[in-house]
Amino acid sequence: MMEDLLRRLCSAHGVPGQEHEVADIVAEEAARNMYETRRDALGNVVLTKEGTRPGPSVMLCAHMDEVGAMVRYIDDDGFLYIDPLGSIDTYRLLGQRVIVGTTASGIVEQKEKSNDKKPTFNDLYVDIGASSREDVEREGIRIGTAITRVSPFAPLIGSRFISKAFDNRSGVCVMLEVCRRLDQFPGTVHAVATGQEEVGTRGAQVAAQSVRPDLCIALDVTFSYDTPQKKEKKDTNVVLGGGPALTLKDDGMILSAPLRAVVEETAKELGIPLQYDISKGKTDAAPVYQSNGGVPTMALLIPLRYMHTTVETVCVRDIERTGRLMAQFIRGLDDSFAAELGLQKGASA
Repeated sequence: MMEDLLRRLCSAHGVPGQEHEVADIVAEEAARNMYETRRDALGNVVLTKEGTRPGPSVMLCAHMDEVGAMVRYIDDDGFLYIDPLGSIDTYRLLGQRVIVGTTASGIVEQKEKSNDKKPTFNDLYVDIGASSREDVEREGIRIGTAITRVSPFAPLIGSRFISKAFDNRSGVCVMLEVCRRLDQFPGTVHAVATGQEEVGTRGAQVAAQSVRPDLCIALDVTFSYDTPQKKEKKDTNVVLGGGPALTLKDDGMILSAPLRAVVEETAKELGIPLQYDISKGKTDAAPVYQSNGGVPTMALLIPLRYMHTTVETVCVRDIERTGRLMAQFIRGLDDSFAAELGLQKGASA
C-alpha cells in the first residue's frame, strides 16, 4: 500500500508553484481518512481532524514540490531556454529527458560544450523536436510553462527504491501514513502539504500564520552520505536504512531539549533506531519555528541518497519507521505530556 502511494506521489508533476497534481492525491487520501480539507491561496493543502480528548494543536508539514524549471524564452527555431525552480546541478540536468507542460517530451542539451567549465543555465536549452516558435506555441507551451524531469519509479535490491521527487514525496507519504494511523489521539492535528519549499519555504510561512499551531513536526529528507561520495566518518552520521534522522540544528532552528527527550523515549519504546542530523540549509521547520512568537518545532528526516537528481534513493523501511514514530508521538500528547513540552495553551483548550 505504501509503495503504491509512493509511486503515485513520485510520478506526479509538481514543480514549485504548480503542485496541483500532488495536491489532488493528498486530498484524495485525506478524504479516505475523514480529514477536513481546504486549500489556501498558495496551493497548500491543509488536512484537519479533531482528536477524542483535549490536547495541543499539532501541525505536521511536508512539502509537495520538486526541483525543476520553467520556460523563460522560446527562440525562432523552437528551442526553449530555461530558468531553474530550486537548486539543480546543471551537470545532473544535462542530457536528461524532461516533460514540458503536461505532454511535450524534451531533452536538455548545452549550446557549447566545454571541458573546462561547468555549464550555467544560460548554456542550456530544451529540444522538444519543434522547428519553429509556432510549433512550440501549438503545443500550448509559453513563457512560464513548467519543466519536469522524467524518471521511472523503480526498485533496487531489498527495500530500496529510486525515483525523482523522493524529496519530498517521501515526507508527504509519511504524513499521509500518520493521518491513516491516527484514530484515538488528543487535541487537533493539522497535516499540511506545503508548496514552494524548494524556492524558500514559502508555503510553510503562510500555513504557520493560518494554522497557528502549538507544536510543529516537519517531515522532509536529509543527505545520506554512506557512499563513496563521502568517505570520512564525520560525513556519515546518517545512513540509508538506519531509521529517521532527528534534526538537532540547521540554519533555521535548534531542537529543544524537552522535544528531543520525548522523541527519543518514544523511539525507544517502539524499538525504532534514531539518527541525528546537524546540517546547513533549512526545511519547513524554520518558518514555523519562528512564527507567532515562536512555536516548539522539530524536523524528522528520511535518509536520501543523490538529492535533487532523477535517481534519488530511499529505503522504505525508513519511511515506514518514521510514520510509526510520529503517530505514536502524537497519540501520547496528553495534558501532562503537553505541559512537559511547554504546550500549556493547547493542553488546556
